[in-house]
Amino acid sequence: MVVKMMKWSPWPATATRKYKVKVKLVKLEGCFDDHDNNNNNNNCNIHEDDEDEEKVMVIRLKWKGEPMFGLVPFHRTSKQRKQFSKERVIKKSAIEWDDEEEEEFDNVCCFTIVSIGQDGHENFGPWNISFSLLYGEKKKMEMSKAKLVVIGRAWLNIAEMARKKKMMMDSGEHFQVETKLPINLQLNGVVRKANLLVLVDFVEVRDSQDSVRIVPNSVESSVQLNEEDQTAESSTFDTENAAEERSSVKEPGPAPIEPVKKMGGLFSWKRRRLSFKPTTIKAEPSGINKIDVDPQCSGSIPVDSVTSGSPHPQVEEDKGAWESKEVISRDGQTKLKTSVFFASFDQCSNKAAGESACTALVAVIAHWLQWNQNIMPTRPEFDNLILQGSSEWRKLCENDAYTNDFPNKHFDLETVLHADIRPIAISRDDSFIGFFSPEKFESLKEAMSFHEIWDGIKRVTEDFDHPRIYIVSWNDHFFLLKAETNAYYIIDSLGERLFEGCSQAYILRFDDSTLMFGKNANSSEDNNLETIICSGKECCKEYIKRFLAAIPLGELEAEERKRAVSYYSLHHRLQIELNFSYLLSSSFTSSPFSSASSCSTDDCI
Repeated sequence: MVVKMMKWSPWPATATRKYKVKVKLVKLEGCFDDHDNNNNNNNCNIHEDDEDEEKVMVIRLKWKGEPMFGLVPFHRTSKQRKQFSKERVIKKSAIEWDDEEEEEFDNVCCFTIVSIGQDGHENFGPWNISFSLLYGEKKKMEMSKAKLVVIGRAWLNIAEMARKKKMMMDSGEHFQVETKLPINLQLNGVVRKANLLVLVDFVEVRDSQDSVRIVPNSVESSVQLNEEDQTAESSTFDTENAAEERSSVKEPGPAPIEPVKKMGGLFSWKRRRLSFKPTTIKAEPSGINKIDVDPQCSGSIPVDSVTSGSPHPQVEEDKGAWESKEVISRDGQTKLKTSVFFASFDQCSNKAAGESACTALVAVIAHWLQWNQNIMPTRPEFDNLILQGSSEWRKLCENDAYTNDFPNKHFDLETVLHADIRPIAISRDDSFIGFFSPEKFESLKEAMSFHEIWDGIKRVTEDFDHPRIYIVSWNDHFFLLKAETNAYYIIDSLGERLFEGCSQAYILRFDDSTLMFGKNANSSEDNNLETIICSGKECCKEYIKRFLAAIPLGELEAEERKRAVSYYSLHHRLQIELNFSYLLSSSFTSSPFSSASSCSTDDCI
């Protein structure tokens, strides 16, 4: 047998474009100016709440994209990347930033070429900038910016912006784009629309063997990059599959199926337990796409493109895309409008053959999400996770020790974790168990409510700067909740949970663009679902309550009015568990159900 040897390098072979990007704040208009007041938006002048106290506005900017490729320097600069604008005192006019240098933010961004369009132009992987508007009293801000509150956020995909501009230009080495980002400002229960005007400057950077320089045609030729721009820690993973530069879209895009971690230093693989061997995918039913990727790249690259020496990677045909969808609850009382990402199939398909595999699937997907904390899977990766989880479930079904305890082959979470199909565990101290509307049932009045659970999740999500992955158990089904500061995600391997007839696993994203509608109390039409009852990422809570629990809750309430409902029925249909998951280290030997409320960096990522 002839074995083809492959030369391995820890650095990705992806084709990229590198730009030095400057973002200049120009103006915030539409909420504090007099023009708004003339349009019956009197409540928009939020600074009038207390005219004795001078109010200020500060913009916090964060870069969220792929890390720069190349070796990590041994000496790291102590210089911090600029995050905050200078404060602006709020008056009855648009807020403007005039200082050229004071309100500029810059970074070197490496845009991965993920495909070549039919028009011959390059398509980049997403690279996002988030803008947070902080508001508060000036005297409090002088003590600490932590005293300010976030009243609005916007996001901008600069990779998509660069692609569109290059399409209109013969030479794309240096160009500027001015764009207006819509923002919903929220304070004291009042929501008003505003626009943030920004100017984005792109200067293409060319790499040489020993140095990095800016192309001679650019305005700033031969500028050397500082060490801060060369470190892999200058940015975090946070990608998106967006088609427009809109503030309403944030998050995922191309992502590797293997663990992705920022390099904490040269050759620190033992600590992170990464394997750099080519991925071996176990035999599955025919028709499965083989996926093999470089662990350091956020776009999947087939092995053949690396071994053949081709300068441009082969790109998978369909990485999937986020779609804006409207879904109506089964009781017809609520409509959700949000972004949805579909797999090609779900666990019940002939391809996956995982009819009761939801417990194994959440373990496999939770493990992937823990390794790839700030990205979401592409469609091939999502498909592959469903195949892996279903395969692990079928292995458990072949073990009599498990099937004797679970004749229906619907294993509980503890059994799956003890089977060690993936190195993850549950922290009981960070998990929640409660009921939907326990106050409506005599036997549940002392139990924790779902509202209290959600308040706890909100609190810890705001306290941590990394995502938290919960395995959710409710009504004999398991799915995942990923909680971030700016968004919540529900990942479900069973399409029927979304709507009747759906045969694809899905991911729901709840962010600033999400809306939930209910019936107008004054309308006589049964299908009138046009009244906004909730907006933003908190629609996730309402989705779980109104789309999943509403029908069983209503049925049990009706039964309770006739006679006391059995404790078993209440537990079976109304109890919900949110189990906080984390990665196990190689030396972790205790039960996968841990009571530790916190873990070290090696144990918890």
